[in-house]
Amino acid sequence: MKMLDKPCCGLRGTARRRWRALLVLLASALLLGGTARAAESGRYIELLSGAGHADGTGWQASPDGVGGWIPAYAPYPNPTTMPNPRLNSLGVHGDLMWYWPGPGTPGAGSPPTAAHFRYMLDIPPGGLSQLIALVAADDEMTLKVNGTVIGSYRLGDHQQPNTQPIVVPMDLTPALHEGSNEILIDALDTGSYHWVFFDPYNIFAPPTQVLGPTFAGAASLIGDRDDFHGGDAVDSAPKSTHVQDILAVFAASTGEGPGIDMDVAATNAPVGMTHSFTLPAGAIVTSAGVVARVKMTGDNVGNDIIYYNDSTATVNGPSSNVVALFDLLGTEPQFGQTYLLNLNLAKLPLRASNPGATVFGPPDSVLSLLPMLQAQQHLDLVFADDTMVDFSELTVTYTMPGMPAGDLNGDGAVDSADVDIILTGLNTAASGASDPRDLDHDGRITILDVRKLVAGCSKPRCAR
Repeated sequence: MKMLDKPCCGLRGTARRRWRALLVLLASALLLGGTARAAESGRYIELLSGAGHADGTGWQASPDGVGGWIPAYAPYPNPTTMPNPRLNSLGVHGDLMWYWPGPGTPGAGSPPTAAHFRYMLDIPPGGLSQLIALVAADDEMTLKVNGTVIGSYRLGDHQQPNTQPIVVPMDLTPALHEGSNEILIDALDTGSYHWVFFDPYNIFAPPTQVLGPTFAGAASLIGDRDDFHGGDAVDSAPKSTHVQDILAVFAASTGEGPGIDMDVAATNAPVGMTHSFTLPAGAIVTSAGVVARVKMTGDNVGNDIIYYNDSTATVNGPSSNVVALFDLLGTEPQFGQTYLLNLNLAKLPLRASNPGATVFGPPDSVLSLLPMLQAQQHLDLVFADDTMVDFSELTVTYTMPGMPAGDLNGDGAVDSADVDIILTGLNTAASGASDPRDLDHDGRITILDVRKLVAGCSKPRCAR
């Protein structure tokens, strides 16, 4: 046990269906390629890497990033990167693209060996939603949005044993805004072949609706889901003043080290980050969750904990209001093991203080953080202090005043997705008198609210 005590984390056996589609997508999106393209009603998904247009729309390419912009060439030939028709169920994915001024058809190694790509994305008022891109390149690329570096990719760091590329997700959302946005990719070939791959998705939408969320939500991805590969720009997480203060306490405590980046093995060293998101005026948060991939790397992992917005820490002293990994996993975490942590923020188990060297017994309380998230619109997380973090992803759903009773995700329908939202907060106190989950207005979220919602479903059997 370190000088700063650590609590246990977690919920056990809670159904989290809303994560399944994302996890399946990321698990299957390992091999690149393919030339299939798809359209949706009213919007063609041109954000997918592919051939640009002569009128300057779509992806444009340049040899120097300054001038000479022409439509990107796609599908660019490559003899080693194989198509993956299972990238998603609809076959919607990008083409390999590169700069090619002609004439004729390029080969996989045709010059130039450096290329720059630009996409001008117009987001209408109210159309901004979470946007993540699965990216890869042969051999290197840097992604920028409105001048902000989102992340970098090097093929040599992201390959399967059979040398096929591994796509890396990068979150564009923090740098986007309503109106005109410039997406830039600077790419470099250091080997025989060259190409760039860019496949955007929205956690709240099917593959054919990248920019239009199917329900009201906000999300924040920190890290890059690269299986603990260090040294990437996104491994340095944003941190609030509160997070920095907790890290400073660790640095000043006996036997503890200063805060470290993500994808760095942790031994007596905390990893801190702050998820930020924006809600429209009047929005009412109805559910929230965090998925984080961690590896236990330190010398005393069994009592590791997570700090959040309302946690406190003191130098060489106890901490308060913490989440114990033990509570999240239902068992003591083990050295060398990798876990996918699920934090249900509508029903989070808390320890009033550090549990000591050994965690035992149930948590001291179970608390909903939904009112806090609605008021503060950010989530602080500090993993302490033998926990290596690959990525952390926060998802928040909300509804708006005036929506039908029982429509908890703002999609205009009452269906099984809304049932799932109530179930995540079952047997907890309502957030207040206006909590839309509390359909019977008794101050609690119970099975009676589920029954009342089901009775008002838009379709038979609450079908979506």
